[in-house]
Amino acid sequence: MNDTLSVLASHFIGVIVSSMFYGFTLAQTWRYFRTYPKDRWSMKALVAFLWTLDTAQLALVAASIYHYTIVWQGDLTMSSHVSKTFEASMGMTSIIAFLVQLTYAHRIWRLSFGNILVTFFIVLLALAALGSGGAMVVKTVRDPLWDSTHVSNLPASSFYLSSMACDFLIAATQVYLFHKSRTGIGRLGGLITRLTVLVVNVGLITTIDVTLFLILFLVCPHNGAFLVPYILMSHCYLNSFLSVLNSRHELRELVDNDDYACPSIYTIASELA
Repeated sequence: MNDTLSVLASHFIGVIVSSMFYGFTLAQTWRYFRTYPKDRWSMKALVAFLWTLDTAQLALVAASIYHYTIVWQGDLTMSSHVSKTFEASMGMTSIIAFLVQLTYAHRIWRLSFGNILVTFFIVLLALAALGSGGAMVVKTVRDPLWDSTHVSNLPASSFYLSSMACDFLIAATQVYLFHKSRTGIGRLGGLITRLTVLVVNVGLITTIDVTLFLILFLVCPHNGAFLVPYILMSHCYLNSFLSVLNSRHELRELVDNDDYACPSIYTIASELA
């Protein structure tokens, strides 16, 4: 009984914080379409699709808490089960993370002039995270009790370790590519520093969220505290991606004002940032 109430409390807190993060997502999405109307249609379609998935994820977790607090009020049997809408939101989270990581992999492939090895490992880790996320959903569907979420933590651990490794490799590769373009002349060094800080800070958003989930899931799985960072995960991935996209205008101004800018920096500012 106490564990069930703790899980529902964590679920409710997660929905509230997730709604706040969704406000940032709306602002970032609106800014992107307003600031970059001339972007390729494929990028605009990707942003619109990711926003749709993120909206669906929030709607699903909100519907889930509605079922627990209104439809199943006082029904301890149903409250001890993971709702179907929450199971669907789990799939949305995995898909959003995968698409964002895959987009970064494509951009890194272009920036590195076709470095197949690094791109291969990023895609491999992204696929491993997607597969582990799918395994989590399948396990939950087969055994939908909240008390069973801690019985086998292999899919969850694999999902988050793969996600962390993929995010770290993406950030490290971008930083390496930036510093390869450093010449130390003029304002170019300052531009590279700003790009590095941007990438590291953006990567920290998802890394902190994923790490917090994994720790809470392994240390205290019974009280459902891990649900808060888990529900926020899709918003963290999408907001970090949009913040990079929306930084291009300022970075291009720095490049255009730099008398010593080199072609590789133009490529970085236009393609990655």
